[in-house]
Amino acid sequence: MEYFVQAYNIFSNWLSNNFWRWIVDGFTVGEIKIEPLSILAAVIVLVVLIRVTKWIKHKLDTRWLSRKRLTQSERDTITSIFGYISITLALLISLSVAGINIASLAIIAGALSFGIGFGLQNIVSNFISGIILLFERPIKRGDWIRVGGTEGVVKSINIRSTRLQTFDRSDVLVPNSDLLTNQVTNLMLSDSIGRIKISIGVAYGSDVEKVRDILVEIARAHPSALLGQKDISDPQALFLCFGDSALQFELRFFINNISDVFKVTSEVNFEIDKKFRELEIQIPFPQRDIHIIDKKSP
Repeated sequence: MEYFVQAYNIFSNWLSNNFWRWIVDGFTVGEIKIEPLSILAAVIVLVVLIRVTKWIKHKLDTRWLSRKRLTQSERDTITSIFGYISITLALLISLSVAGINIASLAIIAGALSFGIGFGLQNIVSNFISGIILLFERPIKRGDWIRVGGTEGVVKSINIRSTRLQTFDRSDVLVPNSDLLTNQVTNLMLSDSIGRIKISIGVAYGSDVEKVRDILVEIARAHPSALLGQKDISDPQALFLCFGDSALQFELRFFINNISDVFKVTSEVNFEIDKKFRELEIQIPFPQRDIHIIDKKSP
């Protein structure tokens, strides 16, 4: 028992005498020298620089750049590029504080290249795609886009993915590479103007010219409809076909803000139903004629 007590005392004295020397001067593991105090300082520097970067990005987006004649997309590009550069500088400064020779980063780069060949392709592809999206700007924050089976409004373009918010207010993260390699429909790329199409059927025997005139009149009366615009047609009601149980029409007109498409469509549908009831124009139900053959009859 006395042997263990003596060993413990010797170890405690040795540890107390060498602990602070290890913390300040560091220690060597194989050929690598580890300096805990420098590493701690590097972590603190990195955290502080990241905090400062986020604060400056917030000020750039909400105050400083908002005073300039820049679009929201241009402000997003500037703040994102600033963030990438600042984080890279913060990492380099932290490595220097930790005592890591920047020149030795070639070894790390080689290791990363090896890692990219074994499974990091998607991460690098999404990162590069994010940078291309920021510069080329095929989509921007606030755009209404469709990609694959997803439809929503772009809320942010991040390093790895783009965040969409659906009309059910669900957030969907779409990899940046999908936005470059797949077909993407941007309903607000050049402007917010969009066209509404409303299909409607009327009963056989209805006055088709009267139906056409009523539909056009309703569309023209709506305050969101665009009239007399260059390169944009005025409201049209097209007689498309003779359906199985109805004469099929389609009302087409442009509105200034495509994001109001559901609201405007609903309002126009209410007005169509009201007008048709007043003028006794019937919207028929699907009908089928059934012929029963009695084989027993002579």
